[in-house]
Amino acid sequence: MKKIILLLGIIGIILSMNGQANAQKPGKYEHKARVAGMSNGNIAKELLLGNGTIECDNPEFEIIYYSFSFIRENGDLTVYSGRGNALSESMKAEIKGLEAGSKLVIDDIGARTMGDKIIQLQPIVLLLN
Repeated sequence: MKKIILLLGIIGIILSMNGQANAQKPGKYEHKARVAGMSNGNIAKELLLGNGTIECDNPEFEIIYYSFSFIRENGDLTVYSGRGNALSESMKAEIKGLEAGSKLVIDDIGARTMGDKIIQLQPIVLLLN
């Protein structure tokens, strides 16, 4: 009985270590994210507001969280945390008030893979025009 418990414990440790070995390495992004079809560059405010859904280049992956930040033209920084794949109403309200030239960053984007693994996607960097 003790041998079986010991064996099950060892198997559990091996499986746990294997899961950690397969985890995504920090700083390495295998997949891209986009919003309004863009992952970087200039974007019209209306396009962003009308298409505020974050997507992965693999449509079978589910966006589960992200961080949304923007830098106003005067240098002020604001950061929001988001759940799911859509910009919240408060984020959209902030975007409406931003001036052309404001920088928007959506990063720390977590996606659930088909194997129920959580990976980080490449950040989205946009400039309002």
